[in-house]
Amino acid sequence: MTLRHAVLCAVALMILVSAAVAQEPIKDQVSCYTTWDENYFYLAFKIDSADVRANQSKPNADISGDDCVEFYIETDNKHSMKISPACSAMAVSAAGGSCFRAGSDKGVLEPTPAFTFKYGVTVQGTLNNSDDIDMGYNVEIAVPWALLGTKAPAIGGMMSFNVIVRRHGDKAGSFVSLSPRVKTEEDALVPAKWVNIVFAAHSFGVATTSVEKILSAKYVVRSPLIDGAINDREWHQNTSFAIDLPMPPGFVYEAKYPVQRMVLAKYLYWYQADPRRDVPVSHVTGPDGSSSLAELPAKGVGPWFS
Repeated sequence: MTLRHAVLCAVALMILVSAAVAQEPIKDQVSCYTTWDENYFYLAFKIDSADVRANQSKPNADISGDDCVEFYIETDNKHSMKISPACSAMAVSAAGGSCFRAGSDKGVLEPTPAFTFKYGVTVQGTLNNSDDIDMGYNVEIAVPWALLGTKAPAIGGMMSFNVIVRRHGDKAGSFVSLSPRVKTEEDALVPAKWVNIVFAAHSFGVATTSVEKILSAKYVVRSPLIDGAINDREWHQNTSFAIDLPMPPGFVYEAKYPVQRMVLAKYLYWYQADPRRDVPVSHVTGPDGSSSLAELPAKGVGPWFS
């Protein structure tokens, strides 16, 4: 095998590998952010979805069946085996609806009308339209500590915490959970199966490194603007965490992540008109010796074809 042949084979192989890698399915994720101050617990979620669907757009509504994200918190961090008054949950729909639930002595989370929280939602695409491919939706939430039945935590304080993402069309009881131990609707109501969230001071060195211990850095300058538009400057990137979402086998997000299409073609180079080379001129002159080129450089063909 000549050197030239080997180089051509290597280039062709690289092109084929690049094309294969480009066609690999992209995994959907939920990018999650938290922060806090003396008055509020702030959360933001960037949820990937190719088809965003939801109908409820009002607060204190039943948003079951909508694409939504929900967080659970147990403020006393006892990791109890059942729901207690220290537990709360809030869900926000992709259409802007919401539902706040407070824990009771009966061991259930009861829907509770609440108006002191703030939240915002934006959709990257077209809501309830299957004719296009959406990118997803964003949710930002600010919940007063008073609504959660507690005061702002001390630096280093911990609470039990979980996040659940529900998607339209899923079977009853099907969802994606931050905590790997929460697999059923019954598990979702067991704080002992949730993870920990640690409330840390603001520091560039603070980072979330494990799903079992989410770090939330305190906001000391200006709290996030709760409008559904997630701005990197508003949220601590180091303490963010992600949840993988399952995707249909073989699905490729061509609209969301454009795939570069490549064609492997044979290229034949057979022109020679460089007088400096010790090889005959070829394929640039006619039978009578005249030039076959439509245009000629000012100083002759020279090294244009060599």
